[in-house]
Amino acid sequence: MTGRLSRRGLTALALAAVLLVVSACQDTEAEPGAAASSQSQQPESQQPESQGPTPTASTPGTVSIDVTPKDKATKVSPAEGVQVKARSGRLGAVTVTDAAGQRVSGRLSADGTSWISEAPLKFATRYTVAVSAAEGAAEQRSTFTTVTPKKRVHTAVVPLNGETVGVGLPIQVSFNAPVTDRAAAERNLKVVSTPAVAGSWRWISDRKIRYRPQVYWPAGTKVTLKVGLRGVNLGRGVYGDEQREVSFTVGRSVVSVVDGKRLRMTVFVNGKPVRTIPVTMGKKGWETRNGVKVVLEKFPLKVMDGATLGIPKNSPEYYRLDVRWAVRMTWSGEFVHGAPWSTASQGTARVSHGCVGMSLENAQWYFGQSLRGDVIKVVNSPTTRTMELDNGFGDWNLSWQAWRAGSALR
Repeated sequence: MTGRLSRRGLTALALAAVLLVVSACQDTEAEPGAAASSQSQQPESQQPESQGPTPTASTPGTVSIDVTPKDKATKVSPAEGVQVKARSGRLGAVTVTDAAGQRVSGRLSADGTSWISEAPLKFATRYTVAVSAAEGAAEQRSTFTTVTPKKRVHTAVVPLNGETVGVGLPIQVSFNAPVTDRAAAERNLKVVSTPAVAGSWRWISDRKIRYRPQVYWPAGTKVTLKVGLRGVNLGRGVYGDEQREVSFTVGRSVVSVVDGKRLRMTVFVNGKPVRTIPVTMGKKGWETRNGVKVVLEKFPLKVMDGATLGIPKNSPEYYRLDVRWAVRMTWSGEFVHGAPWSTASQGTARVSHGCVGMSLENAQWYFGQSLRGDVIKVVNSPTTRTMELDNGFGDWNLSWQAWRAGSALR
């Protein structure tokens, strides 16, 4: 009995020794997970302070946004519009509203980094811009106020929208107030045509600008003038107030040559002579101007009164006539018209006060051919008088180089 008990005791002692060794190994060579678990059980006051992740473009609150106009800006030109850019990250919602809550339409870029308003703003209006980032940043808000102009400029345009015109008609834009920043106005008048045609603007005065091609418009050309002046600063507190398009079509080519020596008018249609007409022209002291003119307007019946030319009613030169088939070519009073009272002189003598007279039959035929803008070129009239630039449309009497020199963008 005593021997067996002694062996059991030895066995127990050996097991205890093994357990003691294993326990000691666990205390001195703990696994990392066990160490973290042990650390997490320390008092909260002893834990190290967390630093958080490094900020990136996708982290809320780190997107940098630029808004133009700047916050609290005043006297902003409506033409400048609103631009929003994200210098890091992408834009989320962008809203621009006026004081009444009406939204301004805009377009977000494909990559989501910029937004731009699509139409000019209103004058004298306070706007609020609210922007958020796609990454969830807090909304950014700003305000600005547009300018109150001293004068709002409107325009009158020749030709009319939808009109069919002759190959020599320039585009004319007239302003209801003087334009001092001509370059700003010109940059916002765009002409596009099919087929494409080389052309240029020229300022006639501070209230009038005209556009003509290098040569006559090709027959059949489709032309559109885009007036984008709304909100544009034209100088000295004057702002444009229009955004519109005017489209017109060029008809067939009708160019007439009036020869003051032969007293004949030859009409060319699409480059081919179709009729030569005996005419009379301005007599001495009233000679018809030389140069290129264009048809300005037409009247089946026109009362012509010498008083409009400054002729006194008691003068032997005075006249007052009912004139048929009158086609105006200058504002000063030159017409192509029917003149049955001068039939004997047509083709042989100059007896008019500057007009080109012909038989009623020929006048009616020519009237039917004519469109506003058809070309009438007078040559060999015995005078030094030539067609003035603004006595109608004398544009074609300038060389292309001289015409282009009148642009504010050259």
